[in-house]
Amino acid sequence: MTVAAEMTAIALDPVARTATGDQIIARLSSALKARTGPLDLPIPPSTTIAVALDCGRTWRFLLLGDSAVRLNGTEVHHKEKIIDHVSTVARVALFNTFIGQINDLDKAEAMSRRTIFLGLDMAIADGVITPAHAAEIVEEAIEATQLHAFADLVKTFLMGGIQTQFGFGSAVGNPLCFDTMNGTIPRGGELQYFEREKTDITSIELYTDGYPCCPTDISVEAWEATFHAAEATDFHKTKQFATVKGSTSTEFYDDRSVVILI
Repeated sequence: MTVAAEMTAIALDPVARTATGDQIIARLSSALKARTGPLDLPIPPSTTIAVALDCGRTWRFLLLGDSAVRLNGTEVHHKEKIIDHVSTVARVALFNTFIGQINDLDKAEAMSRRTIFLGLDMAIADGVITPAHAAEIVEEAIEATQLHAFADLVKTFLMGGIQTQFGFGSAVGNPLCFDTMNGTIPRGGELQYFEREKTDITSIELYTDGYPCCPTDISVEAWEATFHAAEATDFHKTKQFATVKGSTSTEFYDDRSVVILI
C-alpha cells in the first residue's frame, strides 16, 4: 500500500512521471524504507511493480520483478526468476515422492508446499525424506537449471527453503539474486523502463504471475478462462504449468491480477 500510494502520487504529477525509471524506483524505495524501517522487521516486505504512465504523446512502462505487461496483445515483457525455477523443480520432485507414499493428492501438495517453504533440512528432521533423497532433489534442481557452478548455493537455498529467499532480493553476486521493491535500491539491472508512442499502442495488459500464460484474446474474461483452463489441465501445477505451489480441492493458486486498457 505504501508503494502504491507513492506511485499514484508520481503518476498524478506531470513532472514526476517524466523522471527516469531509476529515479522513480529510488523514490518508491525511499518511501517504503521510511515506512518499514522503524518496524525493525526480520523479513522486509517485498513487492513487484508493473506500471503504465500516461505521458501525453507517449506511454512509459516501468517493470520490476515478475509482474508483466503485454502490448497490443502480442508484445510481452516478463522477467522470470531463476530462483523460482529452482524451487519449482524441487517442489515437483517432492510432490511426486509424497504421492507415491500416501496416495492423497491434497495431502501430498500440502506436504510438498510445507517442505519447499521451510526447507529440506526440516523435512529430514521430520522424517518425511531421507538425506540421500534430499541430495537427489538438490541435484535434480541443479541439473534442470544448469547451475552446476553454483551447486553449493542451490543446496544451501533448498535446505533452508523459500523462507530464506528474501536474502536474495535486490542483492547481487549470484544467479539466485533478483531485483524487487523491498526498501533497498535494486542493483541487478533487471529494471525494465521503456517508452512507446501512443499511436503505436492499441492495448495494454498489466498482470501478475498468478496467470500461467497469456490468452489469445484481450479481455478479463479471456484471462480468467486461461486461468481456469490451466486449473483443469494441471491442477497441482506439477506438469505443463509447474510452479512453486499448486492447488488442492479446497484452495487454488490465486495470486492473480490483471488491468486492461484498450
